[in-house]
Amino acid sequence: MNDLQQNLRHFLEKKSLYSWVKLDLPEYTHQFCSLTQIEMECPKCKKSRPFSDRRPRGSGAGQSIPKLESDIYSFRFTCDSCTSGKYVFFVEVDTEEKRVRKIGQNPAWSINLDKDLEKFLEGDSDFLKKALICESQGYGIAAFSYYRRILENSIGKTLQGLRSMLELNNAPLEEIEKIDKALKGIVMDERIKIAKDAVPNHLRPNKMNPLAIIYDTLSAGIHRLSEEQCLENSQHIRVALSYLIRALTQQNEEQKAFLDSMKSLNDFNSESA
Repeated sequence: MNDLQQNLRHFLEKKSLYSWVKLDLPEYTHQFCSLTQIEMECPKCKKSRPFSDRRPRGSGAGQSIPKLESDIYSFRFTCDSCTSGKYVFFVEVDTEEKRVRKIGQNPAWSINLDKDLEKFLEGDSDFLKKALICESQGYGIAAFSYYRRILENSIGKTLQGLRSMLELNNAPLEEIEKIDKALKGIVMDERIKIAKDAVPNHLRPNKMNPLAIIYDTLSAGIHRLSEEQCLENSQHIRVALSYLIRALTQQNEEQKAFLDSMKSLNDFNSESA
């Protein structure tokens, strides 16, 4: 798979509708339409599967080779596993600006949520689904608004998760008291500030504070970033926010289960001695 095919595959698999993406476009149509395989969740298998373009391709012998023009092109793929699941994409090409965008996709972009994430968000899971819908339709600022609401509404649970993590790791009492103060507070900016400062080092890749970066980016998006800038960053917001929530909940649950198991084993050994 060459660079063009890899970039086009990533574009079809990951990008939402109506979002322009710069691409090093080839000279001829057959080169642009040469992508033969992607990987998506099959609507029939309900699992991630490889999909192939199974349409017959003639040799083109004796025919003129058409050049790529500013137009709309289709891509069609069939699930390699069940051969029933299918994906169709319609892509608009702008050869002058060397860019492409999806203007149609069937099945539509999935808004199915991870079970752990849906459990954590509870009623706010509807906001996440609406954010995904906004992303899929190219409404970046609207998606940012929903992500901001999700973050603000879940800050209490996030703080509680951070508090549990600090407790399990025998953190200094003053750090736990800071979170207790934030949990009792009603001013959102103060709660966010304390939560940002309480993020442990192992959740700060390359010393970057994920909660601070997410919140600052959302604030900038709602107040001053363009639609395209918000749309470009909404996927990163979603991925980062989802990871942070999972990391807090899963580590706390696993660490608590580990400590409970160790306590039970220790009690058993003490009784058996």
